[in-house]
Amino acid sequence: MSFLPRLFLRPSLTSLAGPSRIPIPINLSSSFSTSSICSVKQKLKSHSGSKKRFFANANGMFKRAQTGKSHLNTAFSTGRINRLAKSVYVSKTQGRRIKKMLPYA
Repeated sequence: MSFLPRLFLRPSLTSLAGPSRIPIPINLSSSFSTSSICSVKQKLKSHSGSKKRFFANANGMFKRAQTGKSHLNTAFSTGRINRLAKSVYVSKTQGRRIKKMLPYA
């Protein structure tokens, strides 16, 4: 590219500084913008499957339904089926994962 005149070369977005010629990026957003770009915070999406299955209470814990009650339970005792009808709280490990999936719960 040495044979082209300097007029036809594209101006770069980096300025060369010092004797080592390390490129330093120029911040164009601060010179043209009057508002900060970082002030807008994006909304987080809730996991739609978790919304239907877990319910938060005031303490921040989550309740869930127990599995094994819908079908193939004819061999279960009546007491076991009644026990499965109750809801239970999720464990601490599951709670951390669900908290990420449901940020506004």
